[in-house]
Amino acid sequence: MREVEFLPTWYPKVRQRKRQVALQAWATLTLVCGLGLWMLLAQRNVHAREIELSSLHTDLNQSEAELQRLDDLLELQKQLGKQDQIFVKIGRPIETTRVVTTLEQLMPRDMALMELTLENDESSSSAAKPVGTLAARAQQNGKNAAVENKIRFKLHGVAPTDVDLAEFILKLTGKPFFKQVELIYSHEKQDNGHVMREFEVCFVMDLGSLGAR
Repeated sequence: MREVEFLPTWYPKVRQRKRQVALQAWATLTLVCGLGLWMLLAQRNVHAREIELSSLHTDLNQSEAELQRLDDLLELQKQLGKQDQIFVKIGRPIETTRVVTTLEQLMPRDMALMELTLENDESSSSAAKPVGTLAARAQQNGKNAAVENKIRFKLHGVAPTDVDLAEFILKLTGKPFFKQVELIYSHEKQDNGHVMREFEVCFVMDLGSLGAR
């Protein structure tokens, strides 16, 4: 007995095409979901990198501020080192306040200091000469080791008259620990109608003789 097919010939083709369309739709939906998830993860990673970059910028700014502060401290240390170099070389502390107090005691009443500078002045007590024997060389090294440590002071100030300035220089010369007192310059200066003498005096303080006392 023959089977009779009541469905038209195009119907199976339509069903097959519908299945293909449905499969393509599911594949497209899966691809879109995958792309959406990938975009979400990418945006999350970008946001995390932005936060990390902002943190790095903050750390960099903080490091630059600390570096600038360190440079300032190093510059200050360098300036202080130049001043402390004198005390390191002489091997004993100098009470500059006592020196200033002594200068104030020697100054006439109307004299004023505008600037006081000091620098280390080292001079060897004997010139180095070539020697032949080891004993003579050791003796020469011992002599060269005897270094006279001195501090050179420069005073810049004003005095009412030449008489007051001469009196101050005379008192400086009278102090046994102030040596090589020298007047660098002295000239007339006017300030608000007042005539005075502006001067600069240089002298040396021998620390060796000071320590021997």
